[in-house]
Amino acid sequence: MKKLFVSILMLAAASTFAQEKSAFPTTGYRGSGFVYYVGNANDWESYSVGSTHGYQINPKWFVGGGAQLNFGSLLYKNDDYSFVSATLYADARLDMIEKPISPYLNFKMGITDGDITGAYVAPEIGVRFRHFNLGVGVELQSHEAVYGLVVGDSGSEFSELLMIRLAYDFCGRKK
Repeated sequence: MKKLFVSILMLAAASTFAQEKSAFPTTGYRGSGFVYYVGNANDWESYSVGSTHGYQINPKWFVGGGAQLNFGSLLYKNDDYSFVSATLYADARLDMIEKPISPYLNFKMGITDGDITGAYVAPEIGVRFRHFNLGVGVELQSHEAVYGLVVGDSGSEFSELLMIRLAYDFCGRKK
């Protein structure tokens, strides 16, 4: 039993070493899963979980799309509304250098539906460490309707929200 355990550990270590040599995606399919927090000082807070899939054009450029599920609360006219919504988006990403540790720029644009409906834009800057990504950005979420209520004086309002995102790349490590 001890030999089997040691053999499995050695195999896992060799597999990890082999992956580290090709830790930077080159071309082909690439996917990632993520969780993130968004909020501002006074009226909005949410958590999201989602997944992005697409094509790594070259070692620096990625294009794709994805979906995320959003859970949160919105303070509107002194009432607190909990919400659940889903966002579909297009995604473009630039990895600035071809190293295991790389800064990146990311831009998502799409539409949200559910308890909150409206346009979605999310520019982000971050750093990629092997398979992990940590980024900060601004999420611009219009909320034309909350539970069917029109919000804002003009019928539509954008919230500028600080975004902190943690992601894991689970595919796209082969040339």
